[in-house]
Amino acid sequence: MVKFFLEILEDTRPIKIYCGNNNKKFANKECGTPHKTFVDTESQTDNKHGFHGFASVTKDREILDLAGVSFPNFDFLLTKIRPPQKCIVSKKDRLLIFLMKIKTGLTFSGLGVLFSVHRTTISAIFYETLQHLASATRNLVFWPDIDAVQETMPDCFLPDYNNTRVIIDCTEFRIDIPTSVDNRVFTYSNYKKNFTAKVLIGITPGGFISLRSDVAGGRKYDSQLTIESGLLDLLEDGDIVLADKGFPEIKTVIDASGKKVKMVMPPFLEKKTEFSTEETQQTYSVARVRIHVERIMQRLRTHQILHKIPQHLFHCIDDILHICCVLVNLQPPIISNKTDEANEG
Repeated sequence: MVKFFLEILEDTRPIKIYCGNNNKKFANKECGTPHKTFVDTESQTDNKHGFHGFASVTKDREILDLAGVSFPNFDFLLTKIRPPQKCIVSKKDRLLIFLMKIKTGLTFSGLGVLFSVHRTTISAIFYETLQHLASATRNLVFWPDIDAVQETMPDCFLPDYNNTRVIIDCTEFRIDIPTSVDNRVFTYSNYKKNFTAKVLIGITPGGFISLRSDVAGGRKYDSQLTIESGLLDLLEDGDIVLADKGFPEIKTVIDASGKKVKMVMPPFLEKKTEFSTEETQQTYSVARVRIHVERIMQRLRTHQILHKIPQHLFHCIDDILHICCVLVNLQPPIISNKTDEANEG
């Protein structure tokens, strides 16, 4: 019996399959995997048409969608970073990796797949570029003198708000739930009903980001964040500050400082059921010029890294927000034509 099974195992001829007592023979079929290999040509990657980093980006729309900057601004930022040392990734690809992380919010692993580089290398490139670029671009978010502000004053601010120095507003960005209980308390926002990071942004009437506070937890009040930002020390006599209704305490602090600075906010309804005709007109008038800060906030939010900031980026959140502000300042002005904007308003 053993000899019989050994003979069967050694026999490599095709096995003939029979069905019951029927003497009809079926076609021969081989057991096992055939030796012939089939190649799916559709799934093979053509190296000529694959993604090869910056070399694959040739059109204006492509660089804007991937990195959020134009080619001239990319070249400008390229001069602000150091050349790589003992790195297989070129300087242009390193900057593209960094800007893609800021613009698209892709994970380090996702970027690693695109650039055929390990995620730890992508992570190292991002942090190193962030450190160098944040340091080299500190002067791109600055407080301009009054003459520069007046020279870029849009017509829609005239004549009622011709002394506007800054338009301020606070914005919040979602973050991962902090690990410690204390940090959870500081970052929970009652307004957003979530864990957030908050920052004060100040812009000139022309739409240039001239002030950015340090990032704070979402629990902090707008007025408190404004006081800590140092704004009051920058204002001069005769300046006008435009704000929304979330800064009532600032007006009190300005009056106590003795500075002749005017704080303009929409009127409060308080105990009344409706605004008077004059108050309604004032609300519209303030909103018409204050809307520019909302447009800048929208530009900030196009950087998807801010959509929900992961915990491993908490330690560098100030630098990330600074870079986002720099990238906004490098974009064309929100008011392209003074006359057109006046008519639009």
